[in-house]
Amino acid sequence: MAVNINTVYQRVLAIANKEQNGYITPQEFNTFANQAQMEIFEQYFYDISQFSRLHGNDTEYSDMLNVLHEKLVPFQRVQKSSIFQTNNPAYLSTFGSNIVTNGEFSDNINNWTAGVTGDVDNGGTQEYDNTGSSAKIKLINNLNGFVFKSSQAITTETNKLYRVKCDIDCSSLNLTGSNPNSTAHVAFGGSISNKISAGFSGSIEFFVTAGSTSTNIKLVVTSTNVNTNDFVLFDNVKVQEVSGKSLRILQDSYSYDGELAGIYRLGSVMYQNASGRNIELSNVLPGEMLQISSAALTKPDANHPVYVRHLDETFKNDPAISVYPSNISGDVTVNYITEPKKCYWGYTIVKEKAMYDATTSTNFELHNSESVTLVNKILELAGISMQKPELNKSSIDRDNKEITQQKMIVNESNKRNR
Repeated sequence: MAVNINTVYQRVLAIANKEQNGYITPQEFNTFANQAQMEIFEQYFYDISQFSRLHGNDTEYSDMLNVLHEKLVPFQRVQKSSIFQTNNPAYLSTFGSNIVTNGEFSDNINNWTAGVTGDVDNGGTQEYDNTGSSAKIKLINNLNGFVFKSSQAITTETNKLYRVKCDIDCSSLNLTGSNPNSTAHVAFGGSISNKISAGFSGSIEFFVTAGSTSTNIKLVVTSTNVNTNDFVLFDNVKVQEVSGKSLRILQDSYSYDGELAGIYRLGSVMYQNASGRNIELSNVLPGEMLQISSAALTKPDANHPVYVRHLDETFKNDPAISVYPSNISGDVTVNYITEPKKCYWGYTIVKEKAMYDATTSTNFELHNSESVTLVNKILELAGISMQKPELNKSSIDRDNKEITQQKMIVNESNKRNR
């Protein structure tokens, strides 16, 4: 059960007024309340570390470790995600060598086949073009149905992530003005790149998880009218293995002002492989990842996966993890502790007086047993802010009493362990 914010507010005001130490405004109270809540919350982890070193007691309801873990239950989260259905490259990803044969068209267009068997293709002409600064493959718009593809089958690894890149020059796709809506793109497996419009040039890049051991890469031209003077140039076609994938950790805990409660502690990260076995991923620092990946003995594999914690720059800097290697398949389970939501004593002004408004208020998320500690800490912060040493001393005395009680518990435990 959470601590009611209005109960704490009224107790704080009552003690402050009783000791004639001035009035605490709602704005000041909300600031002190959130700081007090975070101080108490952060203390849990220090206390767990301390009490973990001691032998527990046999009393059902007073074992301090059990009490502390109970207080953290509302903040525990488990996220299970099919990360491998996404195509997000990992943080600090490295890329393998190009597995496309003759993707730079240095001397010819060998290994590229005009048309795709069993696929929609209405024919066309492909040629070797070395008239510019670099050689390219040219797809000419002498189509009969206005879709033309040149393709190559590539050996891939199922569930592994690949980066696809290509330079596309469509500046000659609409020379006569008869094909203003024509485009060109690259397809890999069931995914396609952004389309380059007629009259423009550009480089495309996209990421695809391979669904089989053989994947076609296709250079595609779509047109609205036949015109043998129009053509598209493709160059620097690359498909590269990606070292890992990224997973954004979803957050569903909002505070009164619409802000997400952040992830405070990240726990275990596990994935379930195809045989149903749960495998825990080891945590490595970003600075260690490149060294680990470069050595054959430490390079992550499906039986020894690792993860790096980072921020997802593509989505509001949300917390994320990157897992390595990219071909591990199955659901990933992330255990973590989230921060308490921001509390807020909501109010409306009636006759120049702040009146409690439950509809706009957000209670503390801490355990109900923390109500007294919250009052003490808020008074302590208020005393410092208002430069009222009497108020500050009163709250510190109450804190010291709690500390003394904890020391007694530690001493008793030490005696039993001797």
